[in-house]
Parts: sequence; C-alpha cells; structure tokens
Amino acid sequence: MIHKENNITQIKSVLRQYLQENNLRNTPERYTILEEIYGMDHHFNVDDLYLVMMQKKYHVSKATIYNTIEIFLDAGLIRRHQFGEKTLSSSSYEKSYFDKQHDHLVIYKKDSGKEIAEIIEFCDPRIQGIKRSIEEAFGVNIDSHSLYFYGTKKEE
Repeated sequence: MIHKENNITQIKSVLRQYLQENNLRNTPERYTILEEIYGMDHHFNVDDLYLVMMQKKYHVSKATIYNTIEIFLDAGLIRRHQFGEKTLSSSSYEKSYFDKQHDHLVIYKKDSGKEIAEIIEFCDPRIQGIKRSIEEAFGVNIDSHSLYFYGTKKEE
C-alpha cells in the first residue's frame, strides 16, 4: 500500500509542476479526477469516469472532466486510445505515468445484440526488436508507439 501512496504523491507532484509551468489553475477537482483515474485498473472513457465520480458524490461536470483529460494528456499522465470509431466520444484512456509500453488486442463480440470490445493488453519482446531495427534503419529515436490488433473470436 505504501508503494501506491508514493506513486500517487509523485503523480500529483508531476501534475502540480505541469500546472505551474503552464500557468494553469491548481484546483482540487483536478487532483480528485487524477486519483480516480490512478485508482482504476482498466481503460475508461469520459462517461465511465463521470458516472464513477457521480456515484461517489463528487460534484464535477462532464465538461470539467473533458478539459482535465486534455491537461492530463499533455502532461503525459494518461494516454488516449481509439479502439474503433474515430470520434472523441469513443476515445478510451488509461493511466500511463508508471506503465511500461504495451500493445492491445481488441476483440469484438456481440452482447445482447450490441457490439462490445474486449481489450487485452500484451507485451511481446519481438516488437521492441522491430522498434530497434526501425531506429537503426532510419536514424531516429522512437519515443513511443501504438500497436492495435482487431479481431473476433473464432467459432469453436
């Protein structure tokens, strides 16, 4: 538990420094939203986060969450994913400050007539080898990457 408390303290410090460097207000709502996100162990969207905040009786608007998400993205505290349609409302997010690079397998399936996506995170060392080959071939340093595989379950 101490490790998790140290992590949230460090993450709050990163946010505090980012807000100060960018002349943004240092509001308690931003830290509350940050704590909620870093308490999650899964991908989320703004609607999910808003519902969790409302259930916990936090008084924060959806607009505040959207604006705060943009700040967290710029600060490198979360990352955005598009696991399907390319609309802002279909964006998924995940905490990223302490997370290692990983990739995603998105499996689509029907549930009560509605298509839903199961997201599986994975890390394959061969991908790092490909990254190094690309860096050498093109004389670049790759800071990050995104790799998504999309599919459906095989019929058994």
